Amino acid sequence: MNTRLFVGLIALCGSGNAFAQTLADTLQARMLDEVKVRSQRSTIERLPKVSGTYLWSGKKSEVISLENVDANMAERTPRQIFAKVPGVFVYDMDGSGNQTNFSTRGLDPHRSWEFNIRADGIITNSDMYGYPASHFNLPMEAVGRIELVRGTGALQYGAQFGGMLNYVIKRPDTTRDFSIESINSIGSYGLLSTYNAIGGKVGKLEYYAFYSKRVSDGYRENSASNYDAQGVVLKYLPCANFTLRAELLRSNYLYQLPGPLTDAMFSADPRQSTRSRSYYNPEIYVPSLSADWKIGQQTRLSWTVSSVLGDRRSVLYDRTANIPDTINHSTFQYNGRQVDNDNFNSYTTELRLLQGYSLLGQNSLLVLGAQYINNDLHRQQQGKGTTGSDFDMSISAAGWGRD
Repeated sequence: MNTRLFVGLIALCGSGNAFAQTLADTLQARMLDEVKVRSQRSTIERLPKVSGTYLWSGKKSEVISLENVDANMAERTPRQIFAKVPGVFVYDMDGSGNQTNFSTRGLDPHRSWEFNIRADGIITNSDMYGYPASHFNLPMEAVGRIELVRGTGALQYGAQFGGMLNYVIKRPDTTRDFSIESINSIGSYGLLSTYNAIGGKVGKLEYYAFYSKRVSDGYRENSASNYDAQGVVLKYLPCANFTLRAELLRSNYLYQLPGPLTDAMFSADPRQSTRSRSYYNPEIYVPSLSADWKIGQQTRLSWTVSSVLGDRRSVLYDRTANIPDTINHSTFQYNGRQVDNDNFNSYTTELRLLQGYSLLGQNSLLVLGAQYINNDLHRQQQGKGTTGSDFDMSISAAGWGRD
């Protein structure tokens, strides 16, 4: 009985081996060549030689594509955004992310006032030749790229010594009638930020609108910030060679100023504050209307009308760091604060013509342009304010100390 079983197993195994040997291997071995993928993603590019009615051939320029930049966009940290641009000097005066202070070698970066600051090619400096600080601030989530022109190439924008800095707003998704974008961030020290935008193309009309809101308690004591901005961009293309564009932009923020510190105070506790009743509040509107007309193969005309309207308001207990803001023992109240208000009414129109021509077999371009600016800055300063602790622009009956 055992012998038969053993023989049967041998026969079965033998038949299995014989069957396996009859199957042919149809798979062929092949050695594949290696594949190398080489590419370069550059965050800094150059402006084209010609765009619209502007010439940049041979000019020193940089273009920062923000989609390729690793930076804190919610707090618009400038040292990260401009990190790869040679010679740029930026500083953050308060850590709130509300204000960009930009310059290049040897120039004062305070509120970027050495530069011609633009948004979609529209001037945003509060008063170009009187008080050229740029109090208007776009949310970085709304910006697609930043264009920088330095040297003599910037003279076609104006007489600002540093050059031109242009924040180009994102374009909508023109393949859809409607699209929505939402970017929300939270962070340390009470940071809450939201950016929401809609856009699309309906017929011959492109549209893009955004709303941004950011609040923060701040790194230092008594350094709370409340920022909001809105914008609407409409672009109408009635035909292939004519474009009409209308924009309305607004930025506003209220920042609580924590006050100055002495070296000893900073060494002991850099987060402490010496003021709790000081506030700063610029609110700026930038409306504009522009037209671009390609008259012929070698002729192009552009015209822009814009304005910068708004106020820069502040309520301060303006004393040095070693003078505390305390209760006055004779009145049992705080001392009165200083109130200042600057009202901006700046109007600009620009007309530019680009003409191509051929001379001695050489194709060339000629640009002619004219710019007219009317600035009306009304400064009201040194008003005697209240003894309260909130943001209050009220002044005493004595009026303004300087008007």
